[in-house]
Amino acid sequence: MSAVLILGIVMTAIALPIAGKRVWFLFRLISGGQPAPDRIQGVTGRIGRAVKTELVEVFGQRKLLKWTVPGTAHFFVMWAFFILATVYVEAYAVLFSRNPEWSWFVFGNWALLGFLQDFIAVMCLLGLVVFWAIRLRNQPQQMGRKSRFFGSHLGPAYFTLFMIFNVIWTMLMYRGAQYTVAEYTLQEGEYIQTFPF
Repeated sequence: MSAVLILGIVMTAIALPIAGKRVWFLFRLISGGQPAPDRIQGVTGRIGRAVKTELVEVFGQRKLLKWTVPGTAHFFVMWAFFILATVYVEAYAVLFSRNPEWSWFVFGNWALLGFLQDFIAVMCLLGLVVFWAIRLRNQPQQMGRKSRFFGSHLGPAYFTLFMIFNVIWTMLMYRGAQYTVAEYTLQEGEYIQTFPF
């Protein structure tokens, strides 16, 4: 068993209980709500409209996009979580299969997926820079009550930005490792399909 595989197993063994604790907390929080049968009846009577509203509001970020700059930044950061999940599933598969050429069984080395992964990573990084700049410009220590963050805990906000940044740079490191392996295995002209961005 290689050191990389052992490290991957150890990190997974540490991360799973932390994630499990959070999932349990959220389950208890959601379960603690009072029953609302009238709300359920209201939704089931208009299921198509309810689904459309959720898609537009959540995935389309309609309300947040009313604030052009921060809304656009949030749009890309949120979508990065969905799209980059495919990279981390792939990285786990490569780690445990010990096959550096592992690819998605449905998509294979689909250029569109690779492009979306790389594009959203770059846009997410730009979004993080925007959030960081907004927080620096509106510091409560300098602006007092005029700051939109007055009374907020900025430490956890900066920590969240830092953790999202960690997701992005590790993905880019993984992509660099893929590129290095591919340099020795890909045929001439295959680079644009595997690394489109």
